[in-house]
Amino acid sequence: MSRSVLSIGRGADREAQPGAGTVGLGMKKLIQFGAAIFSGGVIVAVAMAILIPSVARVASAVEGGDGAIDVSQFQDYAVRSQVFAADGSLIATLHAAENRDPVPLSAMPDTIKDAVLSVEDAQFYEHIGINLRGLFRALVENVQSGQVEQGGSTITQQLVKKALLSDERVLNRKTQEAALAIRLEGQVTKDEILELYLNTVYFGNGAYGVQAAAETYWGKPVADLTLADSALLASLISNPVGNDPIRHPKKSKSERKLALDRMVDNGVITKAQATEFDALPLPVGRCTGVAAGFRPSDCGGIAQPPAESYFVEEVRQQLLADTRLGATYEERYAQVFGGGLKIYTTLDPIAQNAAQDAHDNTFPANVRAEADSKGITTAMVSVESATGAVRALVGGPGFADYKYDIATHEPGRQTGSTFKTFVLLTALEQGVLPDDTVGGGGSWPNPGSTPNPYVISGGGGTLNSVTASSSNGAFVRLGQTVGLENVMHIAQRLGVSSQFDPRAKSMPLGVFDVTPLEMASAYSAIPNGGVREPSYFIDRVEDRTGTVLIQHQANPTRGVSWQSACLATQILANNVQSGTGTNARLNGQPAAGKTGTTESNSNTWFVGFTPQLTTAVWMGIPAEGTKPMGNLGGREQFGGLWPATIWRNYNQAYIDEAKPKRGEWPRCAAPTREPKPASGASDPYGILNGAELTVEETTTTTTAPSTTSTTLPRPTTSSSSTTTTTTPPPTPTTTTTMGSTPPPD
Repeated sequence: MSRSVLSIGRGADREAQPGAGTVGLGMKKLIQFGAAIFSGGVIVAVAMAILIPSVARVASAVEGGDGAIDVSQFQDYAVRSQVFAADGSLIATLHAAENRDPVPLSAMPDTIKDAVLSVEDAQFYEHIGINLRGLFRALVENVQSGQVEQGGSTITQQLVKKALLSDERVLNRKTQEAALAIRLEGQVTKDEILELYLNTVYFGNGAYGVQAAAETYWGKPVADLTLADSALLASLISNPVGNDPIRHPKKSKSERKLALDRMVDNGVITKAQATEFDALPLPVGRCTGVAAGFRPSDCGGIAQPPAESYFVEEVRQQLLADTRLGATYEERYAQVFGGGLKIYTTLDPIAQNAAQDAHDNTFPANVRAEADSKGITTAMVSVESATGAVRALVGGPGFADYKYDIATHEPGRQTGSTFKTFVLLTALEQGVLPDDTVGGGGSWPNPGSTPNPYVISGGGGTLNSVTASSSNGAFVRLGQTVGLENVMHIAQRLGVSSQFDPRAKSMPLGVFDVTPLEMASAYSAIPNGGVREPSYFIDRVEDRTGTVLIQHQANPTRGVSWQSACLATQILANNVQSGTGTNARLNGQPAAGKTGTTESNSNTWFVGFTPQLTTAVWMGIPAEGTKPMGNLGGREQFGGLWPATIWRNYNQAYIDEAKPKRGEWPRCAAPTREPKPASGASDPYGILNGAELTVEETTTTTTAPSTTSTTLPRPTTSSSSTTTTTTPPPTPTTTTTMGSTPPPD
């Protein structure tokens, strides 16, 4: 009798036992024979225990006399979660040790059903949960082979053992297994049992169930499995590690041959087909979950992207912290990595590809090599201004090598002159107009801080021109005009959570750390009419039944007035056209934004927006946040150079591919007064910016006692016909040369 015929009905219980290598051959065979006889006796004893002493128990089991089995226990298995982009495309799968995607039996081809049944349980549709003929065949197989190879378990028994019992090979467990198998078959159909089995069984390389196995070894759905594919999968069930075709191809080929023989014996295939299939190559590598490295060229179209990207990591961390998925971290972890969640995110693949390409390819080869040698990299994040949806994220040099996400993780980086936009918005909120004038640098008393006095240079001019030139002196002066506490409050209203010290006169120059995500989110209120929508990554999360567990809700808040946002847009658009941000000019869409460079060029930025997207680009040395970058390609680094160019390349690529409708900036309300020196909450008369304070004294003599009337002080640049005394308050020593050029920004 051939080995293949006798092996029909082999189960997952097969475990090869090594022989005693130090005894003589005859003695070794005798010992093996004895062991086999003993094992066979156990099997027979199990059968007898079931059939003779426990007839009543078996009958009770069939009738459900011991109580119905909770069938949900068989479905209590980990199911991988899937992460989708905004267009519905799959961008990641999340799973722990078990990668599983259950599919209905109707979606499985006959090829896999026939192959598995031929190898594991040829009489599956005939027995009642246990197969006595299989038990005795296993006994004969063990005796002939001289070792314990077969346990004779049916598919139903294997399913029961995995879901309800331990793997311990003892008589009591086998008795329980058999009784439970009979009871289960009395409750559910054969097809339901086979579906559960094919969705739970392990096929090696992390693949649980036939769908994950088809993806892992061939990169295709289960529906496309051939007979040869199915024979290999069936051969893996008994020993998925030892029969691994990638690690142990010789053993795997031998086991596949046995599976093909059994398929011949059961009439599934012909001998000629078996010979043909046996000559086919085995898989030589994984087709899914490959972040980098070898992926066989003959893999199908399913790549099942790994969860290794800055965007997916941010999504994962947010879910693990969301108590809507469970009260404890362990509960949330089980949901995220085994709950079969459908996670719908905000990622726009067109935007993401454009962002990654701009990050990877903007630097010329010589600049890239020099930047890499210095540890210089870039990060960027892009949000949809109208909704706050994060559409693209590049968190650093590459997630595989650098897990820390510069774009989203606290504490952030010094923002340089990109922070001046918050001073600008504060001034506009306080009534300053684009053509109002701001003085230049000066020497400011700075008691209790270093240095004292605080000295800053930079020319003055109109609000529009000092923004275009990014004058440090003008914006420090403007900060003192409007009040740094008010600047801080505007930044916070726009979502910036950094800890500021309003006593720091250098605040307008971006000396405090902010993340690129918060900068992009804050700026996004400007093209959105002054209304900020908080940034978000996750739109919706559903469980495996389709129940919505998490749904994003819009939460708009007004950060600044519509008029202030409109005027800021005009000023920042002018900066791109003729200021420090000219490298950010676009074709096909208007652009607005602000450059930023910190002291010693340790951080350079460009934060800007189109009518659709607001994007922050940062450049620096992430490992050492304050280390100067020095020159690259022989050029000094500033925000208007590479960050603005990366910003431009990203947005232009997105525009060219997505082809959004051309937007236009809104028309702002016309000014109702003539330009004047800028004034604000801390300098209501504009004295810091050159206004003259006039005090008028008018004396009137009558028969009554004389009285003196004094008008309230007001800024003026001309004398009154009445007697006047000009008494300006003390001001810092200033240098206010109009139109002087500050260092590049």
